[in-house]
Amino acid sequence: MSKFLTLKSADEIFEMLNFDPLPPETLPLDQALGRVLAEPFPASEDLPGFDRSTVDGFAVRARDVFGATEGLPAALEYLGECPMGDVPQLTVGPGQTARIWTGGMLPPGADGVVMLEYSRPAGDKLVELTRPAAPLENVISRGEDASCGEELLPSGRSLRPQDLGLLAALGQTEARVIRRPRAAIISSGDEVVPVTATPRPGQVRDINSHTLAALVRSAGGEARSFGLAPDHRDKLRAMVAEALDWADLVVMSGGSSAGQRDFTILVFGDLPGVEILAHGVAISPGKPLILARQGQKSLWGLPGHAAGALVCAEVFLRPLIKRLTGQTDPEVWRAGLTASLTRPVASAQGRRDYIRVSLAPPETPGGPLQATPILGKSGLISTLVLAEALVVCPENLEGLEAGQIVPLHLSL
Repeated sequence: MSKFLTLKSADEIFEMLNFDPLPPETLPLDQALGRVLAEPFPASEDLPGFDRSTVDGFAVRARDVFGATEGLPAALEYLGECPMGDVPQLTVGPGQTARIWTGGMLPPGADGVVMLEYSRPAGDKLVELTRPAAPLENVISRGEDASCGEELLPSGRSLRPQDLGLLAALGQTEARVIRRPRAAIISSGDEVVPVTATPRPGQVRDINSHTLAALVRSAGGEARSFGLAPDHRDKLRAMVAEALDWADLVVMSGGSSAGQRDFTILVFGDLPGVEILAHGVAISPGKPLILARQGQKSLWGLPGHAAGALVCAEVFLRPLIKRLTGQTDPEVWRAGLTASLTRPVASAQGRRDYIRVSLAPPETPGGPLQATPILGKSGLISTLVLAEALVVCPENLEGLEAGQIVPLHLSL
C-alpha cells in the first residue's frame, strides 16, 4: 500500500471546492424556510397598495390640528367612519375629520392620523383633538414597504420567516430555490456495528453515520445513510457506485489512511470518471482526508475517528454544501466574534490545528469571552460534546498563548 500523497494545505482543499450551485426547484411557500433563493425577487406591486393608518384614531389634514393642545384643542367636524377593508366614500376637507381604524385606508384629503386617546366628543357632530399630527404621522404610505419593480430579496438569500412574510404579502404562493445537496453517508470498517448492536470486544458502535448526516442537514443538505461497509474492496466499490447514482456528495468515514485495510482511495480510483484531488491534508485532527471528483459530484474519505471525521466535515463539507445551495457567502466564521484563551496550546508548524474549546462568560464586564481548550485524542466523542466552538492555530505558529484573543467558529 502506498504512503500518503503530498499533503495539501487546508487552503488548497478550499480552492478545490469550485463546484457549481445545484439546479433550482419550485417549492410551496410554507416549505421554503431556510432554503436559498435561486434568483432575485422583485416586487410585483406597491406594498402597501394604499395609504393606511397605523393606529386607531381620526384621519385629519395636518394643517387643521397644527398646535393643538389639551387646553386649546382643534375642533373638527365629524364626517363618519372609514370602513375597514374598503375604500372610504368620504373626503376630508378643511376643518373635517373621520374615524379610522388600524390598517384602514386613509380617506382622500387626509394626510395624517391623530391617535384615539387624544380625542374627545364635543357635541353637534364635533370632535376635539388635543394633539397635532405632522404630515404622514401614524400613516404608512403607498409603496413604503416596497415599490413595484424594486429588488427585495437577492439570489443566494437563505429565506427567513420574515422573508416568507414579505413574499406572502406580495401574493406569492411559491418560491424558486436551489435544490438541497444530497449527501450519501457510508461508515466503513469491519469493527463498526449498528447502534442497536451490543459490541463484542474489538467492535464499536457506528457514530459517524449519525454525526455526519446531522451536520449535512444542519448545513442545508439532505442526508441518506447507505449503511455500514466492510473492509472489502469490491463490496465498497459497489456501495459507492450505488451512492453516486443518487448523491451530489459521497461521504465515507474510515479507511482513508494508508494501511493495508484502507481501501477508500483505491475504491474511488476504481470508479469511472473519478479524479483523485487530494489524499491527506495538513490539519489536525483530520490528516487522512481524501477528496475526489466525478464531474460536479464530490467523493470524500474522512477519518474513522469521531472527532477527526466531524471536524473535517465542519471545516470542508459545510462550506461546500453552502456553495452548492448557492449561498453567496459560504464563510461560517463569525466576523468579529472572538474569545480569550484560558491556557496555552502547543502546535506543530506546517499544520493547521482546529482546537475544540468550551466557552465561558467574560471575567470582567465588557471583557472577552473565555475559551478553554478541550484536550483529547481524535477518537473521543466526548471532546466534541464538551466543545462549543473551534479555534484555529495557523500553520506558521507553534502554538497559541494564554490570554491571546482568537476568532471563534461556532457551527460545531
